Amino acid sequence: MNSNTKQRWVVAYDSPCDKRRRKLATLLEGYGVRVQFSVFECQLRPETVDQLRRRLERLIKPDQDRVRLWPLSTRSCARIVNLGINVPAPGFADIVI
Repeated sequence: MNSNTKQRWVVAYDSPCDKRRRKLATLLEGYGVRVQFSVFECQLRPETVDQLRRRLERLIKPDQDRVRLWPLSTRSCARIVNLGINVPAPGFADIVI
C-alpha cells in the first residue's frame, strides 16, 4: 500500500478511568467516526496509523487500559453488516487533526 492510500481501521478501547476514556474518545474523534460507544472507524494513511498509535501509547496506562486497532481490507469493508438503530454506515471525508 502506498503512503497516499487510506485504509479503514477499527479502533476500540476500554479504561476503568473516566478521564482517560474521555481523552481517548476526544483523540479518536479527530481521526474517525464513532460507531459504538468506545469503537471508532477511521480512514487512515500508513503514517497516520503510526502517529495515532504513538499518541494512544502516550495516553493510556498499559496495566489498566486496552486499545485494539484492526485493519480492514476493501473486501471486508464491502461485507460490513449494520444491524439495529437506523443509522447509515459512516461516510468518510478528510478529517483534519
